Amino acid sequence: MMPAYAKTAKGVTEVETRADRLKPALRRLLILVDGKKPLDALKSLIGVDEIDEPLSQLVEGGYIEAVDAANDAGAAAGSNVTTAFDLTSLPAERDPKALDKARNYMINTLKHFHGPYTKLDLMRVVQASESHAQLREHYADWLRCMHESSMAERRLDELNRELFAVL
Repeated sequence: MMPAYAKTAKGVTEVETRADRLKPALRRLLILVDGKKPLDALKSLIGVDEIDEPLSQLVEGGYIEAVDAANDAGAAAGSNVTTAFDLTSLPAERDPKALDKARNYMINTLKHFHGPYTKLDLMRVVQASESHAQLREHYADWLRCMHESSMAERRLDELNRELFAVL
């Protein structure tokens, strides 16, 4: 069971009206909170590992509240995905051909969902990765980019499954 947070009525009002003039980082987090995304997903979307302080500020302000993600069928599936797509569960070594497939998959999905020129820095470091370990270091950035695209986010389970078959 992964913890999740949902907006309260005050949180929904704040997103719509900006009445309390939250700091940009808090507002961004408030917008992403939907009652379904587990903490790990929020961390990857925000791009930082420590979001406990901003979350507690939003909770104390009455903008969000903790919910049990398992109550929602979609969130329950999402929590299974989170554990299934844990980098530590991958084998330490893979076939060198799988490295090429993983690099190509990451680059092609970036191009498909963001266009050929948008995520060039990430595409370059992915292409330059000489081992699975190096490539896995860029997984969080790739995942964050997939979350930026609504089309990719709808297919994220499938994309992760296909990538983890070769990563």
